[in-house]
Amino acid sequence: MPRLLLVEDEQVNRELFRRRLERKGYAVVPAESGLSAVALTKTERPDLVLMDLGLPDIDGWEATRRLKADPATARIPVIALSAHATTVAREKALAAGCEEFETKPVDWDALFRKIDAALARAKAGTKPRPALPPDDEVDFGGPPAEPVDPTAATEIRRVKPAAPPDVEPSVPTAEPVVPTAEPVVPAAESIPMAAPVTDAKQVCAVEPKRILVVEDNDANRVMLCRRLNARGYATGEAADGAQALDMVVKQRFDIVLCDIMMPGVDGYTVLQTMKADPDLANIPIVMISALDEMDSIVRCIELGADDYLHKPYEPVILFARVNACLDKRRLRDLQAEYLRAVADLTRAAQAMEKGEYDPRLLSVVAERDDELGTLARVFATLAYQVQNRAE
Repeated sequence: MPRLLLVEDEQVNRELFRRRLERKGYAVVPAESGLSAVALTKTERPDLVLMDLGLPDIDGWEATRRLKADPATARIPVIALSAHATTVAREKALAAGCEEFETKPVDWDALFRKIDAALARAKAGTKPRPALPPDDEVDFGGPPAEPVDPTAATEIRRVKPAAPPDVEPSVPTAEPVVPTAEPVVPAAESIPMAAPVTDAKQVCAVEPKRILVVEDNDANRVMLCRRLNARGYATGEAADGAQALDMVVKQRFDIVLCDIMMPGVDGYTVLQTMKADPDLANIPIVMISALDEMDSIVRCIELGADDYLHKPYEPVILFARVNACLDKRRLRDLQAEYLRAVADLTRAAQAMEKGEYDPRLLSVVAERDDELGTLARVFATLAYQVQNRAE
């Protein structure tokens, strides 16, 4: 039975990981910090180390560097675990000596495959394969996201109106246009699909983030809503689980704060039902309960809860957890939008190949001000040229 050293400072995560790994057939040795990870690796000699990167005393990167610098532990494979799904964090982990990198929340099937592959390589005495980013990884770059400000303002970019389809596009010029045998290539903004983004901007206020508070105790529910309203959030109230499930279907909420112990439909049922519904599964859920039992916490996380808070809770901790969940959702939404844009470009290319290209296919993607938007506008220009020559 392979022995794994699990390095994780969060007790809830550590217990959850341990149970999943043991059910898979691994023996697990837990460690709570970077220094204890280094010491236990030397004494326990595990077959593999699962290394969280955000640790007290020394972080996971430094702990890995120390393990790889010691001949006694250098050959033990290390897989990094991190909530920071960025190329920078990944490359830093690989540079420190990690063989693999897995983001949190963990894709267990992927992690088990990485563990088995690393163990097989270690047993065969082969060097790790080059750990390149997966093809479907999306890195948005930039610094870590700032806490969400529900009263912030956003910029809306205005798009130049597209030329009517029956109007022949032309290139503005101060000189007379000399007719040539080749068709004149229009500027990208004159193509009748969708004009590129201009520098014109209009600022408007963002709607406050909407939070559904699910709590059967009236006093607790009112107090929590007041605190959230004072911080600029809009709130909805549900006195039980059945009412909460009805509200999330009919209204839009950015996050749900849900009590566990409620009459009728309890918090576990609300959590399980929402995570099983594709239309609701992406809404972050923070479970709030007076229960201080590890089994209750683990059950919530296994059912898909994004976080867990004990009653009575500190307001500072509450708002930190809320902001963290909103940040995660924002990143998930950005990734989904990015992948939709990639799919639109793919469909446009397939349509072009079949001679069925429609400029409207890229009308949304062309409005982006990133590399995908540039690619869409260049593609549209080329498609316009091809169609002109075909005519």
